[in-house]
Amino acid sequence: METPGLRPEQPVEPAGPATPDEPATPDQQVAPVARRDIWDAAEREATRDRLRADMRRRQSLGPRQKSALDGLVHALKPGSMDRSYPERHLLAYDLGSALRPASAAIAVGEPSTASHLTWQVSGMGIFVHTAMWGSVREAGQLWAAQREAGVSLPCVVAWLGYHPPGPWGVLSGQSALRGGARLARHLDGWFDYRERLAAGSGPALETEVAALPHTAVEAHSYGSVVAARALQILQRREPPRRLDALVVSGVVGLPRDLADDPGKLGMTAEHIYLALAETDYLSRLGRLLSRRPRWNRFTPLEVGADDSRGLAGVVGHNTSRHRPDSGPMHRGFGYRDVGTASLYRIARATAGLPLG
Repeated sequence: METPGLRPEQPVEPAGPATPDEPATPDQQVAPVARRDIWDAAEREATRDRLRADMRRRQSLGPRQKSALDGLVHALKPGSMDRSYPERHLLAYDLGSALRPASAAIAVGEPSTASHLTWQVSGMGIFVHTAMWGSVREAGQLWAAQREAGVSLPCVVAWLGYHPPGPWGVLSGQSALRGGARLARHLDGWFDYRERLAAGSGPALETEVAALPHTAVEAHSYGSVVAARALQILQRREPPRRLDALVVSGVVGLPRDLADDPGKLGMTAEHIYLALAETDYLSRLGRLLSRRPRWNRFTPLEVGADDSRGLAGVVGHNTSRHRPDSGPMHRGFGYRDVGTASLYRIARATAGLPLG
């Protein structure tokens, strides 16, 4: 039986010491509670009701919880970013505590009717209380790029659903083990939900769901380690769950037990795409210090300037860095910035389209 309502999830702490990238056992990967379906209409309404209740008690919250709540509300406001983006939907959130950071998942576009759904997973230091609006904006930028590429009904989920590590935490695999378990749970629920809709047993829809949507994960930096763990967990399901595409950028290496066998992710090299800028020194440093191997079986994404299309190249490690009025330190573009060869090709790869 699924747990009624929407209550914060607590990832399981590993039962004992582990090496930084040692694979977790099943009981370490998944919390011993019933998996919640964050997609059903009743659950989404319960989430909205809880957000309203938290807004009414805002003054009683701690500073970081207030910042997280404000970030969520601002990201959901129709006029808070480009008005061409569709309505945003809060799928799940947890305001955290003084010691535990908040987590959240917000969809840009309607999941129940999406032809393509992409999960966007960020890396080190991307917190709900400091970066929720920016993360949702990046999801909106990918949504718009997919639409421009010809996708009819895209939906992009800004997934800040785990405790991202700080600079030293990137060298460990522990946050990725816990975050991967949470992401796998939400992915598993997504597949179940859309299968129910396709079978005609889900909520009534205005348009008939004729087929399962194209599903992809786009992950940056340490988020790529989280995504790899999630896909590994999904392969242990009966039957296994498989994505249509995995796109990673600014990678900080791959867990050692996965490095030589992408089959453990349920994907071939033709459906794993990797974007890495020549000037992304933090990516290389993170991989070397963590002693993780390289990703070695993938389809490369060109992220340098593409003059034929009028697209800029990526500079450095960030996902978004272009601020024309902020001086020389912010010149150049990040992996998810509008107008880049990177975003152009990430959109096409996540949508299953030719890279062009």
